Amino acid sequence: MKKANIEIKEKTVFSKDFDDIYFDAKAGIEESEFVYINALDFDKESYVVAELGFGIGLNFFLSLEKFKQQNKCKRLFYLSLEAFYIGADELLKIYKRLGFYDRFKDDLTYFLKFYPKCKEGIYRFYFKNCFLDLVFGDATKSIKELDFRADVWFLDGFNPKKNQELFDEYMINHIARLSKEGAKLHSFSASSFLQKNLKKCNFEIHKTKGFNKREMIQARLKSCPDITDTKAYFARLYTQKQGKKIAIIGSGIAAVSLAYELCLRDFEVELFEKNESLASGASGNDSGILSSLILKKDVALGEFSCFAFYEASRFYRQILDLKMHGVFEFAHNELMQERFNSQKSNPLFKIKDNVAFLEDASHIKARQICESLYEKSKAKLNLKHHFIGFKKDKNGFTLNFKEQDLRSGFDILIYAMGADTADFVQYDFLKLSKVRGQISLMKPFLDTKHALSSKGYICPVNGDIQIIGASYDRMNSNPQALKSDDEANIENIKEFLKKNESLEVLASRVSFRSYSSDRFMIAGAFYDEEYYKNAYKKLFWNKNKAQQMPKNIENMYLSTAHGSRAFASAIIAARYISALINNEPLAVKKEFIEHFHPARFLIRKLKKGLA
Repeated sequence: MKKANIEIKEKTVFSKDFDDIYFDAKAGIEESEFVYINALDFDKESYVVAELGFGIGLNFFLSLEKFKQQNKCKRLFYLSLEAFYIGADELLKIYKRLGFYDRFKDDLTYFLKFYPKCKEGIYRFYFKNCFLDLVFGDATKSIKELDFRADVWFLDGFNPKKNQELFDEYMINHIARLSKEGAKLHSFSASSFLQKNLKKCNFEIHKTKGFNKREMIQARLKSCPDITDTKAYFARLYTQKQGKKIAIIGSGIAAVSLAYELCLRDFEVELFEKNESLASGASGNDSGILSSLILKKDVALGEFSCFAFYEASRFYRQILDLKMHGVFEFAHNELMQERFNSQKSNPLFKIKDNVAFLEDASHIKARQICESLYEKSKAKLNLKHHFIGFKKDKNGFTLNFKEQDLRSGFDILIYAMGADTADFVQYDFLKLSKVRGQISLMKPFLDTKHALSSKGYICPVNGDIQIIGASYDRMNSNPQALKSDDEANIENIKEFLKKNESLEVLASRVSFRSYSSDRFMIAGAFYDEEYYKNAYKKLFWNKNKAQQMPKNIENMYLSTAHGSRAFASAIIAARYISALINNEPLAVKKEFIEHFHPARFLIRKLKKGLA
């Protein structure tokens, strides 16, 4: 991602990249309010604002200010695309130099505290009842990866004569695709080039007096365009209101992160756990590591792992005020060293020789995170409720449990039960594995504030124990701890030990994780398998042609196969599923969705003519 080349002269922020100012030097706030903020009427329960050109974020902070002052709209989603990065320190300096700092101090301080590094991606901020998605990268590329329907668009790029590609027909087509019927569009510009492209894309144009200039454009989308999609089978379906009562099966990180996200949308959530305590499965370890896979550049699994880890890190810092202490990852063979070498320019990895330091990674107290998210969610927890099935009728879902009464009246059902999911999901070609993992609880032996990860991993001392791990066994279903696994765990950390050092194992813990065959998580709506087989049966011949829209099983969702990195990917799954349920912006690139969509395995077979 490019860094913005800017210059501050008195009270003017000037872009050397475009030879243009960011806004009116003498009346920046007044100009923003006149051109953009006046478009906001917050006349819906959930309101979506989209913007080309975040700049210093002035439009966002003014929008947030107005949102707080009104009492009609419950939630604001604000998405802004920005190709030129301004660092947090420089943003702070700009706000102080321009005299804006005191007005936005609290929200600006929070924003800058969690401001992302200079890397392309989608970064979410959690303000009260407001979600900001900052989309870093070339807008002409990143806009293709977005999925939402805006109520209002702010076209706040630089002068169209100097930044023409941001206002051309290609971009306006995508803006129309990402808009609700009747959506408003406001621009400081009145250029004929922009007007021509808006008309081509079915916008009705109204020219009005500009701020300290003759004219500006206000437009309205007359009707939404017909969308053709060669990958429509992975498309989201906008749904009618589904009711507010949600049942989540499970109580690990996948379940509690969903409960938290859904509570922010005012849903009534109940968790059902078969055991006697919250997070009693793989999420219940006292210690763990939040980190990222380091694979070769542009490998999809590595890119997704990096995105999920960093967004989870930012989530835990924003919501739980966790401090990230960093993790050292070690390349212990030639293949891993090649991967490290290819990632030396990645700002999330500080790589030297065979060592990568991830400052946004950390040793985490896994069970404690689950407990904290559950408490914040205000969800109801039902322990010792061993789920065995459900029935669905016009009144919703009725859940059946071993040795417990039936529970009925749920509008939405979500499976987030980890390794047990394999017992309840029987799609063709979707193969879920239960992988046994054993950690070893050691008498403290190594004083390190950073977690260390190589063949095995070592967590920092936590109380009177130090955890190492973990074994990985697809073929073993034994729930009892094995001495041989403890020995293997110790062998895998030998590089960090003194010669002939003797370690004492205090205890061991076995849990089972859910994995998919391609190592990506599985998250989204349950799909109608028979419909897919019929609708897409000719994919072998027409995979590059537009496809018809999919069909899902109504009101059922799935979050599983998070493997050993569940505390990263579960956060993305929770956001994604919450957005599907509530018709919100998907805060994840479309290119990732095809890798974690539940129907991906069937689609791959259909493309090869094997289903």
